[in-house]
Amino acid sequence: MMSSNKEIAQEVKAEIKRMIDWMTVQKLDDEQVIKVGEVLFDFQQTIFVTGLGRSGFDAGAFGMRLAQLDYNARILREITAPPVKKGDLLIVVSGSGEHEIEQTRIAREIGAKVIAVTSQIDSTLAKLADIILVVPGRSKEESASSSYKERRMKGLPIFPLGTAFEVFAMIVLDAIISHLAVMKKKTDEDLQKRHQRIQ
Repeated sequence: MMSSNKEIAQEVKAEIKRMIDWMTVQKLDDEQVIKVGEVLFDFQQTIFVTGLGRSGFDAGAFGMRLAQLDYNARILREITAPPVKKGDLLIVVSGSGEHEIEQTRIAREIGAKVIAVTSQIDSTLAKLADIILVVPGRSKEESASSSYKERRMKGLPIFPLGTAFEVFAMIVLDAIISHLAVMKKKTDEDLQKRHQRIQ
């Protein structure tokens, strides 16, 4: 039997609360965040961002904000992107840390620095990165065994697959942008001037 519209609305609001409650108890490593901020603050060369699927949306959104802060930021796979050069920066967003591995290896061979944004500190991507920013998401154990019903009973978010990481990563990366904007004395008006106006 289908749930009533009222029950659906209540469950949606409950899931939002579970997600917010979950995020407020997660921890970020201060040193990792500091390293990312220090690298980005006065970076002069090209910054490439990449990720697959919904993590790619996070990466693209971060790249857009970096460009609005006057960084030379490009999406790795866009057709007009220049080649990666020695001294450039590659930021890879992958919850599992097992995507974009070949691209990361090539960038490292060229001499680019790599920042990995991932949930899995022991992943292949994390091992290849110069700097790791661990953003919490569902654990491998939860992904493999917990049903939606089990997670709901435990008060955990029941968003499917990698959504917890993707939502949290977007917030963390935008918070980094906000800090950089303050440090660079930028305003919303400054960012708006570099926003795409032809839709």
